[in-house]
Amino acid sequence: MRIHETYTKKDIVKIIEDNNITHIDFKLTRYEIVKEFNKWIADNCCHQKFSFLEGENKNKKLTIKERNEIIVKAQQVISLHKNGYNYSSSCYKNKNELLKECIDIANYGDISSVRRAIKFVNNKYPFFVELNISEETKNKLDHKVKLKKDATPKLFVKFGKVKVNFD
Repeated sequence: MRIHETYTKKDIVKIIEDNNITHIDFKLTRYEIVKEFNKWIADNCCHQKFSFLEGENKNKKLTIKERNEIIVKAQQVISLHKNGYNYSSSCYKNKNELLKECIDIANYGDISSVRRAIKFVNNKYPFFVELNISEETKNKLDHKVKLKKDATPKLFVKFGKVKVNFD
C-alpha cells in the first residue's frame, strides 16, 4: 500500500497511536515508519481499514506557500494594531477592507499569528470575527492554559496556634 505524501510523519504516528500499534519505533524516519506500518497492515490483513491513506490528506488545508501568505496577511493586521489603527500608514484603506481580510484569514485559526491578529481586531471593534480552530489545536491550547495555571504559585493559609520561644 502506498501512503499519500500529504500525510506527514506526525499524521502517520497519530494514526498508529490511535490504533494501538505498539511495535513501531517513532524515532525512525517517515519512510521507515511507513515501511513498518505497511508490513503490519499486510500481516494483519487491515488493508481495507487504512485504504483512506492512499488518497490525499483531507485535514491538510494549506501548502507552505499558502500558509506563508496567510501569515503575511495576519502580520499586516498585527502591524495595523501596533500603529494604533492608523489606516494612512497601513496597507488597508478602511475598516471594511480590514474586516474582509480578517474574515478570509479567520478560517486558519490553527496558525498562532492569525489567532493573535483576530484577537486584536475583536478587542478593538464592536464586530466579532469567529475563528475556526481544529479540535486538536483547541485541546493543545487548553492544555497549555491548564499547565500555566497549575504552575502559578498559590497562597496557602493555615490556622492554628503558634508557640514562639525567645531565649
